[in-house]
Amino acid sequence: MDNYLKGKRVALVGPAKSIEGSNNGAYIDSHDVVVRLNHAKIGNPLDSGTRTDIIYYDGSYHDYGDTKLKYLVCSYPPSEWFFNERCLETCHVYGYTYLNKHEIIDSDLYSNIKTSLNENNKSRPNTGLIAMVDLLNYDIDSLFITGLDFYRTSYAKEHPDYGDTDLERISEIFKIGDNGDYHDIEGQFQYFLNNVATDKRLKVDDFLSDYLP
Repeated sequence: MDNYLKGKRVALVGPAKSIEGSNNGAYIDSHDVVVRLNHAKIGNPLDSGTRTDIIYYDGSYHDYGDTKLKYLVCSYPPSEWFFNERCLETCHVYGYTYLNKHEIIDSDLYSNIKTSLNENNKSRPNTGLIAMVDLLNYDIDSLFITGLDFYRTSYAKEHPDYGDTDLERISEIFKIGDNGDYHDIEGQFQYFLNNVATDKRLKVDDFLSDYLP
């Protein structure tokens, strides 16, 4: 994706409920590249925009229909313990469907994030954080983030799995974990503050801006 992203203004659009009423749709679509996550469901276009050029996904299969993707990126690498069981087959399917447009996150980049979150590698980063870090590793002009608020709100209503789930229940699910792994939301937010928010190319929406120092 190096050549495709070089010098581009990129918008990363997440599924957080805080995107509702943001009225950022036109601004999102004004970017050179629009990136979404996992299901990549678009709610109100006035808030979420209409375009999708790149999707970072968690290894699960999602039906993207006739979306004209430039790239599709699996956010978990072969070095992750669950990759062969949960991601490999999907990667093969997408690799065939999207031919040279399918990518898998770099193992070293992912490992650096995970180790920074927990020295025992038990805190698994969410796809949103992985996408932020990965995109800023490219020679892009800027990265605008919206709909990603580190669970200061729950999911937008369009989310097919958690759209009707309140924030307290989401927190309980994350604490249960997965074979010892868990999503440490506050740990990820601190990682964001220390390693992502300091990048001068980064811009965030008004909601997340209120949580920055």
